[in-house]
Amino acid sequence: MSQEQRAALLDGPYPLLVDYSRSIEDSISAGMYAWASYEVTSLKFSGSETGREKISAVLIPFSPQASLGYILHRQADVGLRPATLKELLAFGEAYPEVQRKLPVMALGSSADLLVTTFHRGSSQGSMMNMFTEIVRKRERVYPFLGGGPFGRVVNFDWLGDPEGYTMYYACFVRRR
Repeated sequence: MSQEQRAALLDGPYPLLVDYSRSIEDSISAGMYAWASYEVTSLKFSGSETGREKISAVLIPFSPQASLGYILHRQADVGLRPATLKELLAFGEAYPEVQRKLPVMALGSSADLLVTTFHRGSSQGSMMNMFTEIVRKRERVYPFLGGGPFGRVVNFDWLGDPEGYTMYYACFVRRR
């Protein structure tokens, strides 16, 4: 994707109507995603909002290795707050083509989940180093919308994941 195409996607704002009364599961179904992680549920990513509201969303690029506090503070200074999962799903439903080009994350919703990572050993040294090491540990994860060869997906990732995307686009919102 060219710089001009990327800039056009970031220009925003993206007007949204969010139905906070709708469950996460119903929002995923309405978004017609090709795949959604079984861990992205109302039980794991709960919210207290109710009703329907018009909001305005913008996309802010950030590196997953950046300081989350810095990202959040910088956007708060200009009157933005991180989108929640329900807001992210409303964004994906309204603008499905954006996530085909950019991974969009909601930093306003998170969960502590047990995640599995696979680390390939080096080919140097003994034969044991060539096998993959499986590591399971608790991580603070954030939901995101992504795209791939099989279509649009709803998944989660943790900041600093060495196997994840090298750049995310955080969805921030401003109430109208």
